[in-house]
Amino acid sequence: MVEVAGRASPALSWPVFYVKTDQKAVALTFDISWGTKTPYLVLPVLERANQKATFFLSGPWATRNADIARAIAAAGHEIASHGDRHDNLSTLDSAGVEQNVKKAHTDLKQILGVEMRFFRPPNGDYDDTVVDTAKALGYETIIWSVDSLDWKNPGVSTMISRVTRMAFPGAIILFHASDSSRETHLALPETIQALRDAGYKIVTLGELWKMGEPGRDDPRGRPKKN
Repeated sequence: MVEVAGRASPALSWPVFYVKTDQKAVALTFDISWGTKTPYLVLPVLERANQKATFFLSGPWATRNADIARAIAAAGHEIASHGDRHDNLSTLDSAGVEQNVKKAHTDLKQILGVEMRFFRPPNGDYDDTVVDTAKALGYETIIWSVDSLDWKNPGVSTMISRVTRMAFPGAIILFHASDSSRETHLALPETIQALRDAGYKIVTLGELWKMGEPGRDDPRGRPKKN
């Protein structure tokens, strides 16, 4: 049992923050909830780097921008769910969470015809109900262990330094391809190269998943080892 905020919860009710592996590999992931400009800036960067990633797409965004969603899938990137309405799901009961997850699943499946097994709740917000409900619907809830902070537009050098400094074997790296992240495409080339130079293999979440066991303890508060 693990204890958070005064509540004991079964370990398996927790989301996944990383993958426990001895292999020097990290998963590159992107969230998209709004906008049409940044995806078309990010995709060419990934293509030039011969790099595949996992894209968590929100259902409403994919419905409005089916052509971009299809371009992402056609480029060979892994598709995952970012839910329906961009609400904090921990504020909903199980029926509300189920409606959100199922609506996004139906929309993404109809548009892309792909099976999805990973779900990232909007804003990375979750509680036991969110994780358990998603699990009952066939999804693993995925958060992240390394946040690029691209949603804050902190500067290209800051993002590159942050990601490469915080990376560790099995890390799940968070970027965004929504239009609010205006610097992502500028930071990506050097970030990818720096990780490769450090000996990391950059993979999709599905590929990383096969390399070990789900890490359900949140490493973001864990002191960095020298």
